Amino acid sequence: MDEAGGFARLGPVGDLDLRPVFQPIVDLRDGGVVGYEALMRSGPEDGELHSARALLEAARREDSVAALDHAARDAAIALAEEAGLGAPFCLFLNTDATSLEGDVPLPDSSLTLLMDVREEALIERPEAVLRALTELRKRGWGIALDDVGADSRSLALAPVLYADVIKLDLHLLDDRSPEDVARIVMAVGAEAERRHAVILAEGIHSPEQVEVARVCGATLGQGYHLGPPGPLPDPLPEPGRPIRLAGGAGDPFGTTPWQRVTNWRRPLSGGRRLAARALEPLLIHAGDVGETAMVLGCLVREEDAERAVRRFGWLQERVAFVGVLNAGGAFDGTGVRSGGLAPDDPLRGTGAVVTLSPDFAACYVAREVHDGRWEWAISHDRETVVECALQLIARMEPLS
Repeated sequence: MDEAGGFARLGPVGDLDLRPVFQPIVDLRDGGVVGYEALMRSGPEDGELHSARALLEAARREDSVAALDHAARDAAIALAEEAGLGAPFCLFLNTDATSLEGDVPLPDSSLTLLMDVREEALIERPEAVLRALTELRKRGWGIALDDVGADSRSLALAPVLYADVIKLDLHLLDDRSPEDVARIVMAVGAEAERRHAVILAEGIHSPEQVEVARVCGATLGQGYHLGPPGPLPDPLPEPGRPIRLAGGAGDPFGTTPWQRVTNWRRPLSGGRRLAARALEPLLIHAGDVGETAMVLGCLVREEDAERAVRRFGWLQERVAFVGVLNAGGAFDGTGVRSGGLAPDDPLRGTGAVVTLSPDFAACYVAREVHDGRWEWAISHDRETVVECALQLIARMEPLS
């Protein structure tokens, strides 16, 4: 708040004196600098809108977060290009979920760029985030999953983001129990190996934390002990080993779960009751896994919504994320996310349920054939399950 007791105003974004600062990303194996993270700043250090937090708070009040995000990103890229921050250096950029809505304006740049994304962005704007990340990858950008350790939901949602870099926040881990830390570290290590991703430890403020980072499997580090935010150095340091972007991701708008699973799993057949019983163990297990699990569903028919409320509603208090498509307004006010299907949506006529966690993956698909007969199949192949999850989460409605 300013001296008069009111909130600082952002005003037109184009009039801001944006002065991004850059914090080095260091290879913990040899101390080489592999890149920088751009952090948003504006005006002099004693200004009321200097910090990123103050800027974002003002932007949210004035509904201009996306404009601020784009302007800060463009300013950081311009300064990096002016300083000659070319390959093999990389540049990490932050974003807000609201700035990924619609057509994302992307600057033409020869820099190696990575976009930091938090799991909250996917929760708030699933379709927009997945569509934007698909476009970023086409342009050669990398994806970094930020602030892992703040919320166990990031472990549940990490698989569908296909991150090139997983950023483990050591400061946030300080508030966790040893059991939680062990679960997070093991899950991050497994996901990084599956995706050929790099683990980056943030919040390294002492030599002891360097050792903690290495024990957690990190090969890259960031924090005041390794270098504070500031202007890019002139001249730039000798570059360390480059970050290799794993690339590749599933298609959130491609082949349906029924097609993916039954392409290699022959469906079973029987009555509706038997088909429903085959699904029950997956949901019970997801509930037992708890806050690192995600459950996504798509109903064969909207008129099945009342039954679906009983089947899925109890999970909302147990797991990280629950979403059910084609259920009308049956889940309104329950905390379970929902989404409709267009009349020509290829998912219509088939049902799917995905249960996904760091240690477990399953996708159940079903359809009604004729005369009360149903077909169903279950896949536990993790890559198939993640691809099916993408199909479902991409159709969830955004948070208002």
